[in-house]
Amino acid sequence: MKVLLDIKDEKAELFMKMLRKLPYVKFKPLLPIHFKILDEAIEVVDDIELIEQGKLETRDAKEFLDELLCQNDAKV
Repeated sequence: MKVLLDIKDEKAELFMKMLRKLPYVKFKPLLPIHFKILDEAIEVVDDIELIEQGKLETRDAKEFLDELLCQNDAKV
């Protein structure tokens, strides 16, 4: 099983020392980019669940792409 924990910085070192003593636990600290990617992925999954429940409307892909292209044209 994999879990993601959010530990206060001042307690992280102690917690990591405890984890190292457990032979059945493997861990790897994550980089800030990993957190950003995970947060965005969780947001996407949450949106998909809302769409499936009918609580969030979908957008037409062509409309979305046209909007993106217009925004990019305005920046150029």
